[in-house]
Amino acid sequence: MKIAVVSDTHRTMSAIIKVCAILEKENPDLIIHLGDVMEDADAMEGILHREVRRVPGNCDFSLKEPSELLLDAEEFRILAVHGHHYRVKRGLRDLASYAKSKGADIALYGHTHVAQEDEISGVQMFNPGSAALPQGVQKASFAMLDLEGKKVAIRFIPVG
Repeated sequence: MKIAVVSDTHRTMSAIIKVCAILEKENPDLIIHLGDVMEDADAMEGILHREVRRVPGNCDFSLKEPSELLLDAEEFRILAVHGHHYRVKRGLRDLASYAKSKGADIALYGHTHVAQEDEISGVQMFNPGSAALPQGVQKASFAMLDLEGKKVAIRFIPVG
């Protein structure tokens, strides 16, 4: 199963269009937008003509969307959040602990605008980076998770 993970597009339509062009070629089984700005998932749905699952970020003010998604895919349970509620800019232990309490093997998060992968307390932690406003020397990116049975691989895909 192939899962595209996009975050922190911040209403940057040029980035959204570039991401969608890549997604049309990659044809993932599932697309998740991790917030900031959640309405960008609507724009992606309009371009791609398919569902984009989403969670709100700290720049989103939706009362109707859940702050997290818990999904089962292949042999994995996946928690998707924006990350600000777990103070991910200060470290990943809180998010890893919460993910573990939910039975998640994988935690997807954004907010830091930094593409990153870690393993903490047995939880695989993946941040796709920002598709529009990367931090520091990083380039704009999103991620593709490739799941097969109990194997997971991540590809960071440059937007540009």
